[in-house]
Amino acid sequence: MTKACLAFAFFCLSLAHPLQAFDWGTATVNGREYVTLQSFCNFYGFSYQTPSGNEFESRNTQHTIRFKAGTSELYLDGVHYVLSFPIENGDHDLLVSRMDVIKLFEPVLRPTEVSGRHAIRGVVIDAGHGGSDNGATSRLGAEKDYTLDTAFLLEKILRGQGIKTVFTRRSDVFVDLYERVHIASFYPDYAFVSIHFNSATPEARGLETYCLSPRGAASTSSAYLTRSDIQKLPGNDYDPLNILLASMVHSEIIKLNSGDTTADRGVKRARFVVIKQNILPAILVEGGFVSNHMEAAQINTLGYRQRLAEAIARGLIRYMNVMGGKRMSLPDSNPDQNLAPAPSKTIVPASVAPSGLSHDPSVPRNSGRTVISSDPTPKLVAPSTTLETPKTKKSKTKKEVIPSGTSPADVTPGTSAVVHTGAVIPSKPLNLNEPAVPSSSPGAEQAPAEPDEPPVVNIYPTTPAKSSTGSDPTSPTVSTSPPVSSRTRSGTNTVNPPASPSTSNP
Repeated sequence: MTKACLAFAFFCLSLAHPLQAFDWGTATVNGREYVTLQSFCNFYGFSYQTPSGNEFESRNTQHTIRFKAGTSELYLDGVHYVLSFPIENGDHDLLVSRMDVIKLFEPVLRPTEVSGRHAIRGVVIDAGHGGSDNGATSRLGAEKDYTLDTAFLLEKILRGQGIKTVFTRRSDVFVDLYERVHIASFYPDYAFVSIHFNSATPEARGLETYCLSPRGAASTSSAYLTRSDIQKLPGNDYDPLNILLASMVHSEIIKLNSGDTTADRGVKRARFVVIKQNILPAILVEGGFVSNHMEAAQINTLGYRQRLAEAIARGLIRYMNVMGGKRMSLPDSNPDQNLAPAPSKTIVPASVAPSGLSHDPSVPRNSGRTVISSDPTPKLVAPSTTLETPKTKKSKTKKEVIPSGTSPADVTPGTSAVVHTGAVIPSKPLNLNEPAVPSSSPGAEQAPAEPDEPPVVNIYPTTPAKSSTGSDPTSPTVSTSPPVSSRTRSGTNTVNPPASPSTSNP
């Protein structure tokens, strides 16, 4: 019996080989590193046949995958993701960027292998906008009120599961974006979720979940790789955890539109302040479009916001279960929840912001540097990136010969020609260090700066508030001043003396 146990143990150990030890077929496209689709499928156990066209679909024992060459659109287990770089057409095979293998596929396909996993004790809930910043508005209401109500509904569900919660705001108060991150920094064993509702053209609809773009990759909405995209940000230390959290929450919220694949706008990448400056695993959820008549009517109902909160909670709990600690059951959704609009209620402005924070006026807001006026932000050590994989038979990669004298600089940007510094593209271990950071794209200096948070479009003005002498105490308080965001605030932003962040312990 002892010999049998030892033999089994040695067998298990033989399966645990680091990702670096696997021989990958590699290539370079426009100076960017890629792996062959065949080696990708061999490593993750997907069935493989040489693609006859641009489209590829496959499955392994647990997952299905579908994508199209020349695009960044990926469907993994029916969930829409936007890759950091398009799938490329090589001479003999499709190519997947090494950035996406390390920063998306590895965490999502093998979450229990992500290093740095640790038990999550609670959730920082960030209700977007507030105070003078209404967010997106329609004739039915303002985003700031919807986000706060959804945050309270989410808190109730999480507390029912014994999960601690912290709010960045509990009332109708403007809280600076950097201050929200500062609040989160005091809770290093928590996850962070920012709740928003979208706005665009009246036709736009659906659900999105954002996490931080990896260093060296542009945001989903950007056509250029800018100088700021190649700078390392605090949140990049948690890239695998960010995408894992976004994946699990998004796969739950899209069930709100079950059967309607067009409403799944995808897991996307951005560099919004609340995710790029965060030292917690952090995501931003867009729960629908206030600018769309149909979705605005849904968002204005208590029932929809309740179901959205339940879906976010299920995703958070799935993430916490993978991260370790006690195993929690997922809360059930209630499809019969009241769909009537929520009763009007007064939103009481807070007199004191949750904590104190000021900024150095000499530092640009997009510089990535924050000046804290109170206690220093606790610093966390970035987790290592040790990844393991079952032993897999080495794939045979076809040799690809290029004309002599060809270099990455000779390839026109946007083309899919395969270029390598040598005559042969060999199989080799995949380097798990930070993927090579390319230079910024031509014309990037003329590209508009990325916003500090999702932009808003107020299609319809909210109802003007009554004067203070004749106001109705039972009516919602609505600001008539234009929304003020951190993008338009200049100079030193000094807030009231620090107060303890709002924390709820079950």
